[in-house]
Amino acid sequence: MSSPVSLLIRRRRSKRLSTQVDSTDGLMDILSNVVGVMALVGSLTGVFAATSSLNILAPMQTKSDRNFWTIQASQDGVWDLQPAIDRMTVLDRERVSEVVRCDQLLPPERVTCEQDLDLWAREEQLGSISMSLSHASGSLERTGPPSVTAADLGKPEGWLDQTMKRLASEKKAVFVVLENDGFELYRAIKSKAIQYKVPIGWEPWYKGDPIYFWGNSGRSMMVQ
Repeated sequence: MSSPVSLLIRRRRSKRLSTQVDSTDGLMDILSNVVGVMALVGSLTGVFAATSSLNILAPMQTKSDRNFWTIQASQDGVWDLQPAIDRMTVLDRERVSEVVRCDQLLPPERVTCEQDLDLWAREEQLGSISMSLSHASGSLERTGPPSVTAADLGKPEGWLDQTMKRLASEKKAVFVVLENDGFELYRAIKSKAIQYKVPIGWEPWYKGDPIYFWGNSGRSMMVQ
């Protein structure tokens, strides 16, 4: 089952690009994937070295056809990222409409349109989450307090129970952007996910780093 979560739509290439450039793009995609894997391995190594006493194992991952609800966790609490991701999707439709408009033009108008498109940018703040979009990429960054604190996360029938109940009823999965000090909270989140039969996936993330959506191709999320 495959369900890559693509937030940003890949930039449409101009018809004036040659076949040779397309081949180079394929090579660049391969190199980007290799760099991504190396970065992930490096992140896991650093995280596990710092938290080896917790005996956390890297998950076996499988693809899922469910829609994800994305959150970010640290020792301070949980940030609900999904409303900001949904808002980024709406903003990105403006960019997509400009891409379509440029593709319908003839040179030299198309060249001018594409140059203007390279300058397209949007920035917004939604609660504690800062959003930044350009034609090349988009990113999220937590800039305020968590949606729910670590102290409140374990409350009976609290935010975590209500969220998992809703995701179970909507047949969605949960994806955790996990900071390197957040494994104890992740255990609580995973326990509730299992209780409510909600598939869960996670990705290690360095504390304070923005979450990037590179190259207008989105991020692929998997479940354990």
